[in-house]
Amino acid sequence: MSAPARRASLVAALLTVLALLGAAALALAGSSPVRVALALAAAGIPYAALTVTADPLGLRTSLGLAALAGLALVIAPTVLSDDLFRYLWDGRVLRAGLDPYAHAPSDPALAPLQDAYWARVNHPQIPTIYPPLAQGLFATLGLVHHPAALKLGALAAHLGTVPLVARLAPRWGVDGPRAAMLLALNPLALSESALGGHVDVFVGLFLVLAVLALARGRVAGAVLAIVAATATKLVGLLVAPLLWRRHRLAALGALGLGALMLVPLLGAGDGRTVGGLGQYARRWGGNAGAYAAAEGLTAALVEATHGVGEGRVRFPGLRPTLERLQGTRWDPMASFQGEKKQRGDVAEMESSVVGALGARALVVLALLVVAVTLARREREDDPAHFVARAGRTLILAGLLLAPQVHPWYLLWVLPLDLALGGRTALVWGAVAWIAYAPLDGWVGARYWAEPAGGVLFEHGLVWLFLGAVLVLRSRALGSKVSSPSGVSPRV
Repeated sequence: MSAPARRASLVAALLTVLALLGAAALALAGSSPVRVALALAAAGIPYAALTVTADPLGLRTSLGLAALAGLALVIAPTVLSDDLFRYLWDGRVLRAGLDPYAHAPSDPALAPLQDAYWARVNHPQIPTIYPPLAQGLFATLGLVHHPAALKLGALAAHLGTVPLVARLAPRWGVDGPRAAMLLALNPLALSESALGGHVDVFVGLFLVLAVLALARGRVAGAVLAIVAATATKLVGLLVAPLLWRRHRLAALGALGLGALMLVPLLGAGDGRTVGGLGQYARRWGGNAGAYAAAEGLTAALVEATHGVGEGRVRFPGLRPTLERLQGTRWDPMASFQGEKKQRGDVAEMESSVVGALGARALVVLALLVVAVTLARREREDDPAHFVARAGRTLILAGLLLAPQVHPWYLLWVLPLDLALGGRTALVWGAVAWIAYAPLDGWVGARYWAEPAGGVLFEHGLVWLFLGAVLVLRSRALGSKVSSPSGVSPRV
């Protein structure tokens, strides 16, 4: 490549880093969360030029620039999320020899462990939501009991994923240095790892390791990596069935070991109140796209068939079962009402509650069915490519249908997407900052108000991009009849 092409790449990379340094400076100066998010989003402007530059940076240069921006974000205060303080707390509890699944942070039994960070723990009345390996990471990385320690660990995981993507991408005809550069300097990936310290970056790392292990014929290593992803954020449960066609025993092992990661989460709490996983699975939501429509339609359907007026529905046939479940953690209403509040009729509830529970169950079932169907119909000669491609599809589908989509969830799929030459995660990551729009209101007055137009724009853009790619791919496949060398576009 020519010297001007190399300079163009370097200039775009330096401008991206400068924008990220500016965002870190704003955070250090005490600017509002929304301003910091806007500055981080602005880094996407010069970063976009990197996606079209003719000559990508070398691996060492990409890693060096990413480390520079990342260290600045590590030093900056965590302003876009408070998850990091839950991580610190869980690690502190575990190192003290106590069970973070048995005790919520507000439990008086844990009062001796409370410190300045404890006051910033989110949902202190709910036991932890994080699986066992995540807990181990919190305890280990948090040995130095400071947010920067966990942020450094997350940054190291991000930087460690970059050379793995560079090694994996060429197997499928993708420019390795370009994929590595785009991952290393991605503003969202750097922000959510180095600034937010989110454990999700480890999920992306483990999934890449699983695919690499398959590419080398190491099925046991792939199973361990998928289980590690599950033990960090449960995402591996979606990928495990994809091993079925070629390695049924491995698929069963990954699913079985992954299911074990659910045991402490399902048993969290005191046996009466719902633990973190139950709360999340039943009612938490935000920045939802297609799911919001599915929930509304489900609520309207049950109200039309079982409605009793004023937005309430009744299920007389389920009354015996609901009476047995009332007051337990399995009560469908356990997360939607106060612990001491009793219903006049146990078989009657709000249609919105039924809509939420029904829509979530349908999403989980649909994703599992798609995963099993993909696994059974797999025909590729390269099992690693199939798992990477189908895994990316499943995770993106899960995010598009999820009741809650935090920007850092994209770290699950971004490395695989880039290794496959895709751009969907990049497009979504460029607009995912919209999810931070309500933060100033939340910090100032504990008032969370999502801009409906913003959420519609974010999800609508991703759907439009996917639609455009499918149309282009269809045309390209049609042209192969007359031009065998035609190359279909990448998602």
